[in-house]
Amino acid sequence: MKFLKKSKRLLAALLASSMVFALAACGNNDAPAATNPPAEPTEAGTGDNNSATEVAADIVNGDFEETNGSRWVGWSREDAAFNARGVTDLEKINGVVMEKSGNNYFAGTEGGNPAMRGTLTSEVFKLGGNGFITFKMGGGKDTSKCYVEFFEEGNDTALAKVTNDDCDGIYITEHLITKVVDLSAHIGKNIYIKVTDNDDGEILSYLNLDGFKVCQSDDDVAAANAEHDRQLEEFGPKPFVEDETSNTITNGDFETGDFTGWMILDSENLALTVANVVPTSQYYWDDRSVYGQGNFYLDGSNNGATLESLTGAIRSTKFTLGGDGYITFMMGAGNGGSYVAICDGNTDEELIKVENTYFSDPALALTLLRMYVDASEYIGKVLYIKVVDANDGSNGGFAFINVDDFRVSLTKDEVAALEVEQMEAIQAETYTSASYDDLTTLRNYYSNYPYPVPLNSLAMTAYASNQVVDCGTVDLTAFVADAAAAFGSETLPVSITKVTAEDGTETTDGFDAFDMSTPGIYQVTYGATYEDKTVETAFTVVAMADHNSVANGGFESGNLAGWTVLTDGWSVVEGQAAGVINAENYWGEALPYNQAGSYHLDGWNNGLDEGATWAVQSTNFTLAGSGWISVRMGGHAAAVHVYTADGTEVGYYKQTRFNDANFPSVGAGGSWADMGTYVMDLSAYLGQELYIVLADEQAEGWAHAFFDEVVTYYETAPDYANLFETVPDGATAEPVNIPWTLAENSL
Repeated sequence: MKFLKKSKRLLAALLASSMVFALAACGNNDAPAATNPPAEPTEAGTGDNNSATEVAADIVNGDFEETNGSRWVGWSREDAAFNARGVTDLEKINGVVMEKSGNNYFAGTEGGNPAMRGTLTSEVFKLGGNGFITFKMGGGKDTSKCYVEFFEEGNDTALAKVTNDDCDGIYITEHLITKVVDLSAHIGKNIYIKVTDNDDGEILSYLNLDGFKVCQSDDDVAAANAEHDRQLEEFGPKPFVEDETSNTITNGDFETGDFTGWMILDSENLALTVANVVPTSQYYWDDRSVYGQGNFYLDGSNNGATLESLTGAIRSTKFTLGGDGYITFMMGAGNGGSYVAICDGNTDEELIKVENTYFSDPALALTLLRMYVDASEYIGKVLYIKVVDANDGSNGGFAFINVDDFRVSLTKDEVAALEVEQMEAIQAETYTSASYDDLTTLRNYYSNYPYPVPLNSLAMTAYASNQVVDCGTVDLTAFVADAAAAFGSETLPVSITKVTAEDGTETTDGFDAFDMSTPGIYQVTYGATYEDKTVETAFTVVAMADHNSVANGGFESGNLAGWTVLTDGWSVVEGQAAGVINAENYWGEALPYNQAGSYHLDGWNNGLDEGATWAVQSTNFTLAGSGWISVRMGGHAAAVHVYTADGTEVGYYKQTRFNDANFPSVGAGGSWADMGTYVMDLSAYLGQELYIVLADEQAEGWAHAFFDEVVTYYETAPDYANLFETVPDGATAEPVNIPWTLAENSL
């Protein structure tokens, strides 16, 4: 994706009246030299460009509706740019609705690397009609390097040259803007069109093209000029109007779908432009919701289309702070160097600066989080909101900022109502991504946010812990003795409401002497009620008939029941340690995790940074049977430690399959988060009590770890040489076998 660079053109030029491009006078020093179209084009057209006897009566395929695979019809190209695969029917490019003339058009972003250079030349045609030619043009921000020229056959001096000087890189970018060229003095001559892209940069360094046609009447020309004017008015900058005596700002929630009410503070630094106003309905990373407010928000990455190396800032309209002085907004990403500032409307001083200290990759990466600011000391002052992206990528990834729903001059009562509204909206939300447990983490954020007004909502304030028990009769009520709930400042009683067994059977009574004689995983739901409101959550009880296996070795409880987190900073959500998810695949390539059942322990989802190390410890088990065990593990940093009950380490095994190559193909030898089964011979410790630690250890580069299916009992040694799991390849979706591996003890 190529985007905005420096713009020295005044924005006012966008509102200029429509322009008919004058034909270049013979000998005009500004008209560059050009060569005749090639006799044998590098990509075959439909005729001989140099044959005066076979000249077409009109522009051949001027609207790009005729296609021939990867071959141009009616046009020929030289060098790398303008590959025919760029002929597309896409309705949008980088969020811009393309006003194409028919079904197809040429998009520079689709025709290869936008930094490629080259030319595209039409077949020769005899100019007819009234001699005016219209076409549509997008991109090409550097007008000295990207342009369209018109030549008479046999003459190397351009009759006319058209650049896209309407493209400012802020408001008008990919848009197919209508252009009009006056060649009426050359009616009857043999003409050809040559498009040049000499820009090897990164920002709109390509051209979008469509609808080359010869006008037949003055009405056609007038219609094209009117279309040009309409486009500039619709897509160009809107008048920036502000009333500093107002207690509100204009378009604080971006619901106009554009930059109405917002001013770009530096036209040289364009990280934040109208292209970044996107629908809240769109996902990031294929299946992640931003959980935004309304229909639009400002996405600093434009879902990956805006270069993270760009910086910039925008500001709201000025306002006089009223109410009780509270300001609220939503913010996502903003990792290092990006922030929201409350500024003095007279001096531009940044009075209050808010950074996204809650940023967490991947759990809360781009997700919009509501934040509150107590600016009451500035009541009565003229202020404005400034959104700043000052991270060019040198401060780390996620070098952009997402924002939405700025509200100013709120009263304490309005804040209290919004706090409850936001909390209840997230509690009622049902959508969550398949790859990451983002909704649970988001609920945890709102449960623990330091609200400026005490949250007057029904909530759990303390949670029950997961349990491992021997099969038999169990008093479940004892496990919720320390759980607590409240509505505002009022403490409420907590009670169990149901127990769900693995087979889905639900029981709603008898919790003080509950029958858990059947081994398995039981989900215990508990909560509290206040008037017509109810809050519920759950903990897990793992009932075990013997101790030859670790509890919850496959994480099929959907949480870390039976496992002890040994690392500070691990995310805890509603009393549950995070990290266990049910995704089978990851990333847009649908790369396989190779998990054993419905869940696995995922190193992306525990709230810790990639560079951090972590560890979780199993329950003790008595080694029996053959004395062999196995663990699925993946990622560059994964390791398994085995200890005797007294803490003596007897086994240390590293994941060896990781290979950051041939992305995204596991079948071609690449391996990232996909887990393989590693078998370990511990028969020397038969009959002893052991435990296992799954660890993420220091690793250069891709420092993640993933685990599943810890099996500590095999009656006979597994025939690992003939065992494997089959997964779909990330590149081809063809089946790929991941063989079992004999793990090497590194002690």
